Formats: sequence, C-alpha cells, structure tokens
Amino acid sequence: MKKKIVDTKNARKGEYRHIIKTIAAIGECPFCPHNFKYHKNPILKTSGEWFITRNSWPYKNAGHHFVIIDRIHKEELHEITSEDLMHIYILGTWAVQEFELKGGALAMRFGETTYTGASVCHIHAHLIVPKTEKGKALTVEFPIG
Repeated sequence: MKKKIVDTKNARKGEYRHIIKTIAAIGECPFCPHNFKYHKNPILKTSGEWFITRNSWPYKNAGHHFVIIDRIHKEELHEITSEDLMHIYILGTWAVQEFELKGGALAMRFGETTYTGASVCHIHAHLIVPKTEKGKALTVEFPIG
C-alpha cells in the first residue's frame, strides 16, 4: 500500500481541495523542497532546516496565518528534536516582532490524519493571529480530528 502524503478528506473546499487532490495524484509531499511549487507565497525567513511563509490558503478569520515548515520530511512528534523546537521558536518570535503581532496561537499536528484533521502529513506549525472586530477577536477554527 502506498504511503499517504496528504489527506483529501481533510482539505477545505475550493482551490485548496483541488490542489490537495492534484498533489495526492502525483504522490509527492507538497512541503518537501523538491515539490514546494504549489505554495504561492515567498519564504520569509529560514532557521536551520526550517522556514516560515504565509499560508497560501489562510483559515477563515485569520488576520495573519503563517506556516513554519521543516525542509526534512517528518510526520511524528518523536521525530522532532529540541533543535527543531528552537528553530520553530526563532521563526515564530521573528514573525511576532517583524509583523508586530499582539497575540495569537502556535499549533502543530502530528501523526495519523484520521486523528489530527491535517490535510498535509509533513509536520508543520501554524502561527495564527485572528482578525478583530469591535475590539474582539474573531474565532479561527483550527480543526483537530
């Protein structure tokens, strides 16, 4: 059986779902460097093997939505090292300072997409800052499961 690299069931509708289905048919990880061609935004900064970029398909109500991605393909939490966590921290704090982010969330899924709700198996972190309306943050839904 061929290893799953994306999960089309968890892909949101529209253009994003179409892209994920295309990637599934090709069978190459969209976050690995040789196949990063589907991403629309530039890499903003790198640290070690990790980089940060704006999400090409941000979640609804996200004022800022970044993804922090390892160039090395990993899927499980036990594959993440303390050095990896340091690079995620460096890139996350850089974005907070660079874009003057007042608050938000840092989230990362790992493992089987049946449990995580992820559409891409390659482990990555999301840095999300919600939009505000009338002095209150709008809800950004980050699916798990």
